Amino acid sequence: MSARPLWLSPSLAAAPDGGAPAFETKFAVPAGTAAAVEAWVAERLTRDPHSDPVRNGYQITSVYYDTPAFDVFHRRPGYDVHKYRVRRYGTEPVAQLERKSKKDGRVWKCRATAPLAALDRPPAEWGVGWFAQELADLALRPVCAVTYDRSAFVGAGPIGPVRVTFDRAAVGRTTDGVSLAPVADGVPLLTDEVVVEFKYLAALPPLFKEAIEAHRLAPTGLSKYRRCARTTGLAAEVAS
Repeated sequence: MSARPLWLSPSLAAAPDGGAPAFETKFAVPAGTAAAVEAWVAERLTRDPHSDPVRNGYQITSVYYDTPAFDVFHRRPGYDVHKYRVRRYGTEPVAQLERKSKKDGRVWKCRATAPLAALDRPPAEWGVGWFAQELADLALRPVCAVTYDRSAFVGAGPIGPVRVTFDRAAVGRTTDGVSLAPVADGVPLLTDEVVVEFKYLAALPPLFKEAIEAHRLAPTGLSKYRRCARTTGLAAEVAS
């Protein structure tokens, strides 16, 4: 898989005070509903050009960061806007170092890449200064890893690019390292659920409104990180 162009993710082109903010509307639906929505979307958008033709998608592995007190999980002040993760798409030879931010419904991301081999060294040696500095300033360290299968579709909306993703078969485990090898022995995070996300700039496109009405979709706040923290016992550990 080659480097991923920014237009594939509207949130990468957005800024918190930009003229065209990005939004992500998320749904957790049964597998049967997801299959129907995906067939509907496939007739109207183009499959992500980075998809594996055998999988009709790709696998994602992410390592999520939090503090020893799990301030990100608890959305405490100073930790309630930004989420930090290191991610690998499919078999790419690089890791994506990402700060994902969300406030008042708006979503924006800052992303850089590092060679997979660099992850064996301290973050300060990954070659991405801002990421290492923010991890240090916020006392963040890796806490869990999640692997799942994604199929994705892209297209053009009235304002700019649109994107739809379907995430399935997520498994997670606790970790204190940054290995991006797929999680093979983790606990299931999604059983009959599929996470569907509509990603867009400025306003919900008519295409997405039509999909929501046609399939009676109801938004949800499901977070893979939060689901993993609860399912693996990390959240219970903090509460005890």
